[in-house]
Amino acid sequence: MKRIAALAVLLILAGCSTVQSRDIRTSGMTATLVVTLPESRDDADVSASFRVGTLTFVELGDGESIKASGGGKDVDLKHQRSAGVTDYTGQLDGVVDPGTEITFNLKRGSGDDAAPQSRVKLPERVRLTSPLAGTTYSRRSAVPVRFDSDPSQLPSVLTWTGQCIQPGSLQLEPGRTSVSIPTGSIKPLATTPTPGTTTTCPVDITLTRRTEGTLDKAFKDGAITAESQSVRRISSAP
Repeated sequence: MKRIAALAVLLILAGCSTVQSRDIRTSGMTATLVVTLPESRDDADVSASFRVGTLTFVELGDGESIKASGGGKDVDLKHQRSAGVTDYTGQLDGVVDPGTEITFNLKRGSGDDAAPQSRVKLPERVRLTSPLAGTTYSRRSAVPVRFDSDPSQLPSVLTWTGQCIQPGSLQLEPGRTSVSIPTGSIKPLATTPTPGTTTTCPVDITLTRRTEGTLDKAFKDGAITAESQSVRRISSAP
């Protein structure tokens, strides 16, 4: 979900539009299919969007649908549109076990190719235990990071973003459950602050573990991913 949300922000800023699916063949669509494991709920959020090019979304018509299934559950994704961005979302209740295969099934109208075999497996969930939300850290000190997870052969990515800092990231190899953001890695936006601006701000520390699946061959291109994320908002000070 977060990946689709970030894409949506970029497209809104650039200006985007929606076309009806009757004008588009499956072989002309770019599909973005995402499964997200929320940290605070025992279910899987599923989302799908279809585009032609970069700025034009595809809206499914009568007799067409997108369904997600896995772990003995299935859900018909519901259409939503906001600021020109069209996507389809739903939840698979109780589907969180690592290795569970999630399948997206796009049903098209007569005369066009369906895409029933987009598949991805769920990763092991992650949960940050340090730093604690609301804690203030100086950029002159290291930030210790620890997290809980079942054993995994997948790498993880730690990122940090905030209004007064430069975004950054660290790659964590499989098996790691702790790391330290080195002193000086969280950098202010400007070496010399502009008068009237603050150099202390909220910073989101985000840990992500992601798997990539196989997209149905009927699509032109795109991606299918499943990810677990844990986020803690701290305060970053000089």
